[in-house]
Amino acid sequence: MSAATALVAQAATVSVTHAGGQTDVRTNPQKTVVLDLALLDVMNALKVPVAGVPGGRFSGTLSHYGPDSVTKVGSMFEPDLDAIRALEPDLIIAGRRSTKAYPAVAEIAPSINLAFDQRNLVDSVMQRTRTLASLYGKQDVAEPLLERLNTSVKRLQTKTAKAGKGLLVFTTGGKLISQGPDSRFGVLFNDFGVVPAMTVFPAGKGVALTAGSLQALNPDWIYVIDRDASLGRNALSAKQLLDDAQVEKTAAGKNGRIVYLDPYNWYMLDGAGLNSLQENVDQLLEALER
Repeated sequence: MSAATALVAQAATVSVTHAGGQTDVRTNPQKTVVLDLALLDVMNALKVPVAGVPGGRFSGTLSHYGPDSVTKVGSMFEPDLDAIRALEPDLIIAGRRSTKAYPAVAEIAPSINLAFDQRNLVDSVMQRTRTLASLYGKQDVAEPLLERLNTSVKRLQTKTAKAGKGLLVFTTGGKLISQGPDSRFGVLFNDFGVVPAMTVFPAGKGVALTAGSLQALNPDWIYVIDRDASLGRNALSAKQLLDDAQVEKTAAGKNGRIVYLDPYNWYMLDGAGLNSLQENVDQLLEALER
């Protein structure tokens, strides 16, 4: 069992074993600060109100957490400890980007680090969702959503098994970078079942690409994450970078199989969350079934 999912009930509290250790948490916390966007997405799916969130850009189903709607408590990497302290939270929920800040926030209030396991993301999302649903008494909300997600992922796996090889291209600052199964976007291969067109990634790192190397790899599908778009930057877009005659000569280019993944869900939320993960699966199903 994942360390982030073990709960032991004791009276009105539960003991949660997580990435930061073990924490006793009162059930149904009234004031919660969430320092991770993917975990905020889970809370949103469970319809649990939050008292504080990181500042920054909110998009899609998280748009309502934008300016002035909820107290902002610094960033995911650098939480504003004074702002958190002023809220007097009952619980602080940290994630991957706030892991280094966990010891500091844990001194303010009961805190749990529910960072997702990117190597086993779908199961990890389900486990974290059930952990939070148990804390807030939202099991009746969580289970239908998890059942739908599980069914959708299995359906997607049947499609990717017959779809040929896929290449995941991450674009940023005018660069094309291939990402593989060991990257934080590895869910595309490890859980969704896409067969990788590139298999050699030194030290698990991304590999720089050119239009020529894309043509040589000749993937059946190209899946694209535009980092600059996820951050709202006015930069050369992924579509502009891939608008190239050599890319058009690939099997993916010839057959209209270049899929621009939701950049916010995939980059800012690490492909995780509950609503966002379902959206990602739905987008891929739509592309593969058309």
